[in-house]
Amino acid sequence: MGDISLEGKVAIVTGAGRGIGRGHALLLAERGAAVVVNDLGCALDGAGRDTSVADEVVETIRSRGGRAAPNGDDVTTKEGGRGIVETALKQFGRLDIVVNNAGVSLSKAFIDTSLEDFERQWRIHLGGHVNVTQAAWPILTGQGSGSVIMTASGGGMYGLPEATAYSSAKAAIYGFARSLATEGKAFNVRVNTVCPGGFTRMLEGLGSPDTATLEAMRQSFPPELVAPAIVWLASDACDVTGQTFEVWGGLVNRYVVGGGRGFVDRALTPETIVAHMDEITGTNELYQPVDAFDGMAHWQANLGVG
Repeated sequence: MGDISLEGKVAIVTGAGRGIGRGHALLLAERGAAVVVNDLGCALDGAGRDTSVADEVVETIRSRGGRAAPNGDDVTTKEGGRGIVETALKQFGRLDIVVNNAGVSLSKAFIDTSLEDFERQWRIHLGGHVNVTQAAWPILTGQGSGSVIMTASGGGMYGLPEATAYSSAKAAIYGFARSLATEGKAFNVRVNTVCPGGFTRMLEGLGSPDTATLEAMRQSFPPELVAPAIVWLASDACDVTGQTFEVWGGLVNRYVVGGGRGFVDRALTPETIVAHMDEITGTNELYQPVDAFDGMAHWQANLGVG
């Protein structure tokens, strides 16, 4: 197999001014894509604005012979999502790849986390993904091709202490992506998700690891090591959709969400549940549904349910 090329394709990367998103933009451009570099240049908590961070990435790409355009629209608004997509169309004439990466962090004990904190995390993470993707969706489905890449988190899949608002927003992205992938199949539009790990200012803002731990993470998790997976997911070499991958430190690993064989009893009681916990919690005969209906149909057909 030859080198993966993105020549002729146009990509959007949100939150591309720093950290993991910056790595995405640089490698996408290196592989031939024209890139819209979106970033507000805000602080970790989302405050402030400094669009020079996007400009710097654009200049770096152009200095290396690539094509890029800056964008400072806010992903949390519908107008911002449209503005980002319009930049791609005006500057490069088409759109093929959407990498939803923008986000902020929040580290608080649950008891100190207000509903407003939750809502803000949902609006930035999930809302940002929705606004940009919804603006791009008619273009991708209309041309019958494209790749949308979401950014969730191990915190959303496994949980993360003192980050309930952040983790819940990231978990919502997982559900959003899985459902949207089922709609995209009819239009040859792939929707996949990464749960990245990279030593960035956001990682420093989640929890309070000691200095030695921070330095070990800095060495182990260079943010640029997430970008190769993004290039693959964005390319024609990728033939998967509706999948989620954790990517960090050189590791690429698919998350599996499904159920084992389970236990069936049409006269089910609380006591029989206790008696059959090994079967209920086991992962033998693991089945990974395509969607929720597929999961129900599988158990009906194979276990005599219904």
